[in-house]
Amino acid sequence: MVSTETPVCDFNTPAINFNLKGVDGKMHTLDSCKGENGLLVMFICNHCPYVKAIIDRVIRDTKELKAMGLNTV
Repeated sequence: MVSTETPVCDFNTPAINFNLKGVDGKMHTLDSCKGENGLLVMFICNHCPYVKAIIDRVIRDTKELKAMGLNTV
């Protein structure tokens, strides 16, 4: 895996609306996914060994975030 520096995110930038097909076959938009306190968008590959190593923690964390009104997609 190539080592790269990730740029710092500008958290005050509004999200652009999207319409993406999910692994469930349904279409998902910003409005249909966002929670009361926001939305965490993750671009991950479910067969990547790095993702496989942390997927249980990702699932745990998304459940905790949902309880705080922050949905994930």
